[in-house]
Amino acid sequence: MTKPPAKAIPAQEPGAFEAGMAAEAIGLDILLAEMRALAALIPGHEIAPRSDSEIEADFDNMPV
Repeated sequence: MTKPPAKAIPAQEPGAFEAGMAAEAIGLDILLAEMRALAALIPGHEIAPRSDSEIEADFDNMPV
């Protein structure tokens, strides 16, 4: 028994990866906006949202 030849993977058009990443970033931005809007509806939730740099600073304090 011989194996049938593998099918060739079709070449993706140039920029398909970048377009996919851009679409994902747009979706994540929309999700973040929705989460912040819903958080504003929670009673007692009056804390100002943290900036991206403040959130990132929480991850930079891990010892090496």
